[in-house]
Amino acid sequence: MVSSHPRHYSKGRGSIQVKSLLSGWITIFVLWGLITTAHGYDWESLKVGVSTAADVKKVLGEPTHEYRDQLLYENQRLDVEDPSFPPVRLNTVVLNLDTDKKIESIFLFPLYGTTNKELRPLFGVGHRMPYRTFLSSMGEFKVGAGTRPNEKLHYIELDAPCEVYPQFRILVIYGIQDVITGDDLIRLIVAY
Repeated sequence: MVSSHPRHYSKGRGSIQVKSLLSGWITIFVLWGLITTAHGYDWESLKVGVSTAADVKKVLGEPTHEYRDQLLYENQRLDVEDPSFPPVRLNTVVLNLDTDKKIESIFLFPLYGTTNKELRPLFGVGHRMPYRTFLSSMGEFKVGAGTRPNEKLHYIELDAPCEVYPQFRILVIYGIQDVITGDDLIRLIVAY
């Protein structure tokens, strides 16, 4: 039922749909504000948008594989400041480079079995959402498996659960849940 005010829904599904729509847009605008004002996360003293390929090689040595726009390293780690927590072991690290050879983003692939609880000492609790919501907050509307936003091929399902830490410019994409603990298994950590 609609009241005398044309934008006020008093009962029924319309009220839920409007609230849901507003909630989604508010989430996107809040995230966008946090994303655009965040300073970013530095891994091994390397900072997205600042450090160059030469800086990476000074810090990490020669990469396992080097491509025109990527440096790939294996068997790295993500150190936790709290000594009571072990470092997060990384299977692969991909540093994506822009045309000026500056780091555009860092993809951290942890060893299989790494869970969200292992990242809590580093980042705390972030904002949970589907990957599609994160992408739309970044202005990417044409994405999906097999497309190339920003010339990087994405294979992440749009409904994949993720957690955003805008204050660090970190995105954590989850896969399945551990059947015993119920913890989320991490597929990918992105510093953007």
